[in-house]
Amino acid sequence: MIYFDNAATTYPKPESVIEAVNDAVSGVYGNPGRGGHAAAMAAAELVYGCRVKLAKAFGTDPSRVCFTGGCTAALNTAILGRISPGERVITSDLEHNSVMRPLRAAKAVTDTFSAASDDGRILGQIDEKIKKGAACVVCTCASNVLPVVLPYAKIGALCRKRGVTFIADGAQAAGFYDIDVERDGIDVLCVPSHKGLYGIPGAGALIFSPRADVSRFKPLVSGGTGTDPLSVIMPETVPERFEAGTLPLAAIASMSAGIDHVNSVGTENIRRKVEAVKRAVLGWLSDDGRIKFYGRGPGSLLCFNVEGAGCERIARELDLHGICVRAGLHCSPSAHKYTAPDGTGAVRLSFSYSNTTDEAERFCRIMTRFILP
Repeated sequence: MIYFDNAATTYPKPESVIEAVNDAVSGVYGNPGRGGHAAAMAAAELVYGCRVKLAKAFGTDPSRVCFTGGCTAALNTAILGRISPGERVITSDLEHNSVMRPLRAAKAVTDTFSAASDDGRILGQIDEKIKKGAACVVCTCASNVLPVVLPYAKIGALCRKRGVTFIADGAQAAGFYDIDVERDGIDVLCVPSHKGLYGIPGAGALIFSPRADVSRFKPLVSGGTGTDPLSVIMPETVPERFEAGTLPLAAIASMSAGIDHVNSVGTENIRRKVEAVKRAVLGWLSDDGRIKFYGRGPGSLLCFNVEGAGCERIARELDLHGICVRAGLHCSPSAHKYTAPDGTGAVRLSFSYSNTTDEAERFCRIMTRFILP
């Protein structure tokens, strides 16, 4: 099998991640923060260890790393916990539904900028919209549809200069790009375990910068935290304020091991290998007039359509040849105005460090021999 669907979840997981999950579910671990006995303390140490690694990776203090059930849960907490109905929010036209739907639920007034542009135009658009009274900028660091990486550090610097909150979706960027919430002016970064950090699904993190005013974010879920049990409201302190209920220990363990894996390889080496695989695909197929690729910029993915063939059919036929890709709108319908404005979507190839140029060559041979009309 050739797996080119890493934007959905990375595969295969590193052996160290699998071992960490097995240890978390078979070892002597209790419920973190729910007791002073050895098993509970072992679980608490495991969780804190992952907090420390995330804080170091993304430029903050461990106390400002809050675990969630995934990146979507983190984005919901950040958006719905910060934005009031009627507030003006700036966002991009490449956003995933994990941003767009919470913004709709928050009853925000959204003002959209065109992200498939150069940095100067992006920043100019955002600055003009800030002047209209925006309270927040909420956008992705990297698209899940186009090979586009937004200038998130420049956006953060502008937001900090203008006194505007910046909430960043790191789903497609964490583990691939160097993100430092303090340096890059990001107030809240939301990341998943199971994509570029190579963990398993079930955990994410809400990462506040050292400068963020956490009091402006209200928790969405209330429940047990293991601290201040006599209070009928959630604690004011972080991370407890945003961690109601039992934490997903196995997924957190996998995230911790996944961060170690990324650190051992290096994000620069990951990007270099991913770009080599992407270039190999483009080298083989970009001159074929039947295939239209949408963008060739930086990033870990490519989207394309084939003239005279629906993207869903292409994906099904590739699956019959042992190649996993994704077809459709990829939960980011607004981004597809750049690919298929008729709403049919596109085929997406998304790569990870596990992929090779040999796999790219095999994919291209199958495309030319069996798939293209």
